[in-house]
Amino acid sequence: MSINPGILLLYGAPKVGKTTMLSQLKDCLVLDTEQGSHMLEGYFMSINSKEELLEFYKEAADGHEYKYFALDTIDKLVEWTEKSVCAEYQIESINDLPYGKGYGLVRQRTINNIKKLQSICPNVIVIGHRKTAVAIDNSNAIEPESLDLSGKLKNLLMAQSDAVGYMFRDEDEVLCVSFKSKQSIEVGSRCNHLKGKIFPFDWNKIYVKEKK
Repeated sequence: MSINPGILLLYGAPKVGKTTMLSQLKDCLVLDTEQGSHMLEGYFMSINSKEELLEFYKEAADGHEYKYFALDTIDKLVEWTEKSVCAEYQIESINDLPYGKGYGLVRQRTINNIKKLQSICPNVIVIGHRKTAVAIDNSNAIEPESLDLSGKLKNLLMAQSDAVGYMFRDEDEVLCVSFKSKQSIEVGSRCNHLKGKIFPFDWNKIYVKEKK
C-alpha cells in the first residue's frame, strides 16, 4: 500500500508557478489543456479537446514510460464535458436539463475521467485555479479560498483526492504549498507525511521514498 497520494490536487493563483513545478517533476507527463507550456522544458502533450483526451487514453493504455500524469488544468476538462453534455442532449446550457441532471452528468463524467487517468497511471496530479476567499453577506463568516469549480463537483473532487494542496508565494516570493486546513483555505491530506504541513514546494517532500 502506497503512502504517497494516488490523486494529488493542487491549486493556486494564476502564474504562481504550478506548470513550472510540473515541468520539474521527473517522469511526469503533463497533459497541457491551456497551452501554458510553450516556454518550458519537460514532457508535455498538448490536449485541445475532449476527443484528443480520449485518443490519449487509448494510446496510453497500450503502455507508457511515465510515473506521473498531470492534468493541467481540470477547468478545461469540465468545460469540454459541459459542451459534450449539451451536444448530446441538444441544449444550450446544462441548466436546461431539469432537476440538476446536467450538473450531475458533468460531475460524474469529470470524476470518471480522473479515474480513467489513474487506471492508466497510478499517480495523477490535477491542477486547478483558485477561487479567492470572500466575506459572506450579512455574516462574520468567510467563504474560504478554494478550488474554482462548482460546489458539488469541487467537493467530490476533493473527496476523491488523497491530498489537496494550495500553492502560494510567501513574503520572500518563495513558492510554497500548504496542506494545513484553516478557516480561509480548503486543503487537507490522508497522507500522514503531508497532514497539516506547510513547506517550500519540493516534490521530494510530497512523493517520499516508499519503505520496502
